[in-house]
Amino acid sequence: MKRNTNRTRGVLSATLVLLLPIGAVAQTTVLTNATVIDATGAPPIEDAAVVIEGNRITAIHTPSSSAPDPGDDGRVIDLGGAYVLPGLWNNHSHLGDLLPDPKGLLEDEPLPRAMIRAGRNAIDALKAGFTTLRITGDRDFIDVAWKEAFDSGAFVGPRIVAGGPPLSTDGDTDWLVRTGKGPEGIRAIVADNIANGVQLIKFLGSRMPPEELIAGIEEAHRHGVPVTIHGGDRTARIGAMAGAESMEHGNDLSDDTIRMMAEAGMFLDPTIQCNLSDEFIVERERLIAEAGYVAPPEVIEGRVRVSRADERSPEYANHARDVINKAYAAGIRLTTGSDSNPISEIGILEIEQFVFHGIPAMGAIQAATRNSAEMMGMLDDLGTVEVGKLADLIVLERNPLEHISHLRSLSMVIKDGKIVNRSEDEGQASFWELYLQD
Repeated sequence: MKRNTNRTRGVLSATLVLLLPIGAVAQTTVLTNATVIDATGAPPIEDAAVVIEGNRITAIHTPSSSAPDPGDDGRVIDLGGAYVLPGLWNNHSHLGDLLPDPKGLLEDEPLPRAMIRAGRNAIDALKAGFTTLRITGDRDFIDVAWKEAFDSGAFVGPRIVAGGPPLSTDGDTDWLVRTGKGPEGIRAIVADNIANGVQLIKFLGSRMPPEELIAGIEEAHRHGVPVTIHGGDRTARIGAMAGAESMEHGNDLSDDTIRMMAEAGMFLDPTIQCNLSDEFIVERERLIAEAGYVAPPEVIEGRVRVSRADERSPEYANHARDVINKAYAAGIRLTTGSDSNPISEIGILEIEQFVFHGIPAMGAIQAATRNSAEMMGMLDDLGTVEVGKLADLIVLERNPLEHISHLRSLSMVIKDGKIVNRSEDEGQASFWELYLQD
């Protein structure tokens, strides 16, 4: 039996690299002396032992000393009281997109270059704790290709819920978007996206006549595929009536529409990071620093630059914040999605901003875990730390319920029961340097 009793973040990580060759899988893993935040909404479970057999959680013992010995082929990892949570989701991901694009890389970009950036973005996201990415628009089905690469084991990456190119009506000039003419044309491209391997259909509903949007929703549901819609108040009302599962953005939702969405059981992914005023950006940076997380200058400069690329007026940003809090109070299940890249950093900012906007820390954690899995019909397998679930987990050194920025105290990522190698390769350029610096 391999036993690890190191309790500090640095020593724990270093020891795991020595003990566990890349790709090695123990039959049984016991995470002992853990504090479990299971994302069900229950209080943390202290002095727990999480037992993983293969890729599933098979038991949670309290006290941790009551856990059975996993045997000579198993391993015990003493977390020293660290916090075990479900793996995070980012529900509004565009693997290959850039905003801003200071180097003009997206102008007539060849597909192979976009593929490389998309894969790098996804792999970095996993190392930051995002075990699942829900893709709400990528060119040429590159998300489907990376899903297949990760699922096959060709690369180690997050679970991908592929959405493929978003869909809109004939005449939409966005080069990333697939378009159809009339209700039958929309039905045809929905069916074709599904034939190309997507698990989600996204409509740019704000650009579509109601009859075409409704036809598209009906066609997706005929194939058993869920729908999400980009748009605002008018589009959300159509989606709620037509049975769409979720809404992206929705920053101008009225009280009546919020009520309709709650009654219809729609989820809302508000993508806060694209709707911040200067005041919110400055406040965010202060709150993160006060929690003790001072990033390298290139990261701080980069994430501020990304936020300012979509900067809003104070009036707009304040209204969007109020919509989120009204939706939460009405019982709408919120999910977290960054929209912008790199997911590894902007995705964490999105979860933090939920709390900075007034959502309770547990609500923000559930938005990034439980609600996300439920939205995609995957709650039986993912989204919480419970017996029977797949072992997609993160380990934090500090309690995110005390300050949400403690999501940054990440010391371990487990995906499908396997510990992710989070070490940086010597000589590898950062995402910021490659894509977001002049």
